[in-house]
Amino acid sequence: METEIKIITQNWGRINPQSIDEYIAAGGYQALFKFIKEMDPEIAVEEIKTSGLCGRGGAGFPTGLKLESVQKEKVTEKYFICNLDESEPGTYKDRMIAENDPHMLIEGIIIASLIVGAKKAFIYINGNYKKSAEILERAVGQAKQKVFLGPAILHSRYGLEIEIFEGAGAYICGEETALINSIEGKRGEPRMRPPFPTQSGLFGKPTAVNNAETIANIPWIIENGGAEFAKVGSKKSPGTKLFILDGAVKNRDVVEAPLGITLKELIDNYGGGIYAGKEFWFAQVGGSSGRLALEKDLEMKLEYDREAKIPLGSGAILVVDKMADIHELLLSWASFFRRESCGKCVPCREGTFRLWEIAKRLRDGEISDRDKAAIEDILWTLNNTTFCPLGKFAATAFGDALQYFPKEIYKLSK
Repeated sequence: METEIKIITQNWGRINPQSIDEYIAAGGYQALFKFIKEMDPEIAVEEIKTSGLCGRGGAGFPTGLKLESVQKEKVTEKYFICNLDESEPGTYKDRMIAENDPHMLIEGIIIASLIVGAKKAFIYINGNYKKSAEILERAVGQAKQKVFLGPAILHSRYGLEIEIFEGAGAYICGEETALINSIEGKRGEPRMRPPFPTQSGLFGKPTAVNNAETIANIPWIIENGGAEFAKVGSKKSPGTKLFILDGAVKNRDVVEAPLGITLKELIDNYGGGIYAGKEFWFAQVGGSSGRLALEKDLEMKLEYDREAKIPLGSGAILVVDKMADIHELLLSWASFFRRESCGKCVPCREGTFRLWEIAKRLRDGEISDRDKAAIEDILWTLNNTTFCPLGKFAATAFGDALQYFPKEIYKLSK
């Protein structure tokens, strides 16, 4: 395997993540210096657009366009939010960024905030990530001491305050409008759009919400240029990606690989292949809300492509071997979405609950013909009628499993 460029993980294991001096010695905050001394916000956002960077949280929306949209709003009060909610089972890449290189994230937040014209930024972090929150609090304090934060950053006209906001660990708050509601002290549930947060977000003001991994790419882009970033990865999806490998692979870890890598290359070259004595069955791509990739899909490229049959999502890859219990997997997926449904709309609130009940009966071999008929109706309802994508996510893997493995799923039924 060729040595690949590292953008996000370049300092992992090389510096003390809780030392700003070691980060600076490794070249940290040079991008901020460059932005302050040499660039206007308009030039910086063009570099990000040139880079082709897109959101790493799952949706894959072009980052430069989102920042530009907030930048163009002619108001004095704007906000920037780093989304580090990350409440999906098997997904913990953003937490690893916070714990291994918090200053890269802080530097990215500062630059992105100044690009859009925000004077206040929030890091919305999963309330269960206590260690990560403490590390980030310390990093924010160190950045203030070095005048990287405050009313006059590096004695310039720019000023910024960063506040760390701990959420309650709700999956729905990974959706940006539910996250905004949570910061405002409201119930964590999605809002109707339009208006979009870029026009009317936090406290009704223009707000950019970006995933932590997305933001961590920004210092590299500002320092090295958007054109250099665009050379990494694939044409459709420039850059690298943090993939979380789990399941029946030898190396279960967070790895950084170029976008455009195939699923097979990721499993074999980064995951060390399947455990001896085990046989590949399928892989779930993109966390609990992800679709299932069969053996015929192993040559698929992992990239952000709206036409992709199997979306990349968060980049979590669960490799499942043929010894796995499909009934336990179905129940696990259904249990998670039943618990995490915010209850705002009836199709999701009731649909996820009924799917969970049927998954229990499937596991216990007590499924009826009436249940089999109901599953199709429930999955259609979740896919097509819920207020936000959570319902669709709840139906994704369950629906794929029923389509691909009906014999295995129904063989224990009475």
